[in-house]
Amino acid sequence: MSQLPLPGAKVRRGWQVRVAQSLGPQRVAIPDVTRQSERAAEWNIRRRGLDLASTAEIQLPGAPLDQVLAQSPPANANQVAAPKTSLLLSIPPDPVAYVMPSFLGQPLGSASRTLEDAGFKLGNVSMAPSPAAADAPTAATTAPASPPQASPASIIVMQAPTAGQKVLAGAVVTFEVR
Repeated sequence: MSQLPLPGAKVRRGWQVRVAQSLGPQRVAIPDVTRQSERAAEWNIRRRGLDLASTAEIQLPGAPLDQVLAQSPPANANQVAAPKTSLLLSIPPDPVAYVMPSFLGQPLGSASRTLEDAGFKLGNVSMAPSPAAADAPTAATTAPASPPQASPASIIVMQAPTAGQKVLAGAVVTFEVR
């Protein structure tokens, strides 16, 4: 591997020459890290003096999450000198996303049934202030009345999330009705 003095140097007869001899390529047992978590696989690779080259991720239905599905080089590979190991990991699928439709002008009963059938949750349903409330006499001059209640026939005048927004499956939708 190396020597002192360097090759070609002139020295006196009997001078000592130091030589560093190679032991040959280091052979390393490649561990089988498939079916391990990413953390456990990385630890097993590093404790053997190997390096992690790269990790790739794949969404694979039915595969356990955060688990090594494949590795390169494979376990117990022959004639591999201190390799870098690459891993393929399983990750969870992206949540299903939808575009929120407009429910404005529809009856609350049919809109809530449509939402629940599609896997969404109906949140708060509140009554919108009536336009006549602004012109009505003040509460001091009239007897208190019970607040109006939403019914399946109530018409939706506002929704959240609004129409056109991206929503994830299972999202909560709230309405304001009249």
